[in-house]
Amino acid sequence: MAIPAPLDVRLSLFTGKGGVGKSSVVAALAVTAARRGKRPLVVEMGHRASMRDIFGSGEIGLAPVQVHDGVWACNLDPKATLQGYVHRYVPFRRWADRVLEHPALQRFYGAAPAVAELTALTHIGWLADEGYDPVLVDLDATGHALMMLELPEVLGSLGARGPVKRALEGIEKWLHDPETRLHIVTLPGALPVQETLELYGLLSARPGVHLGAMVVNRVPLLPAQLTEARLDLLIDLGEGADLPELEGDVALAATRLREYRAASTSLRRLAREAPLPQVRLARLPFIEGPDMLRALLASAETRAMMQAHRGDP
Repeated sequence: MAIPAPLDVRLSLFTGKGGVGKSSVVAALAVTAARRGKRPLVVEMGHRASMRDIFGSGEIGLAPVQVHDGVWACNLDPKATLQGYVHRYVPFRRWADRVLEHPALQRFYGAAPAVAELTALTHIGWLADEGYDPVLVDLDATGHALMMLELPEVLGSLGARGPVKRALEGIEKWLHDPETRLHIVTLPGALPVQETLELYGLLSARPGVHLGAMVVNRVPLLPAQLTEARLDLLIDLGEGADLPELEGDVALAATRLREYRAASTSLRRLAREAPLPQVRLARLPFIEGPDMLRALLASAETRAMMQAHRGDP
């Protein structure tokens, strides 16, 4: 069965090693979805506050706020998420606040960190039912994301009952839904690809987890006019000539060619050993914030996020 593109499913989760650009990818997808007339919601986890900087917006809290034309975002801060969870099930706000302030609950919450992940996962399911399309979740780095995905199974094996059991059933319902896809974001280097293949092996072995796209960020591009034959010609012309400017150009071209070859090798390995629809995003100049988002959206490569696997370079 063909794997749907990220904007063709209701709920998309994005994971990968720290520093691969997950937040940039998620933000660009959200803006693209809004331009298509959808109502996207970006969900970031707790301590992450990337969307505020990317969109140049104000503070982002538990309640979704509009951060760009047609784009909404929220942050699942652990304390606020627990508060939202209790308020949902305790009918009166004053009673709910008394429950939250109770020392026993505070001790339990501090001693059982999994409660934060449990309430966050439950909240994601609620958001997916509130009319946003799509919901794009910027998960934490790989280790924490794996722990969150394993949480329902682990707690279920411990014989969870009552509200916890109901919460787990709700999480498993949306997590195992074919309309939920887990996308992996990586870089085209030898080490990131090796780590990504290990992650792919763990995720593909998990029952009920539907994988989506393999997004490869910061792929070096080779200028159309630069070929190996032309590079050799430049080197021949530069030998023995007192042309410092040409020497610099040749050195830069040679570096670009080496980067492109190394990335191409990594991409071929990734396509061979992790056969997911592969999306390749060009490496952009080092800029941040709204300027970075505009540059990413202006790149023709961004449109590949909604397309099927592209051939090897």
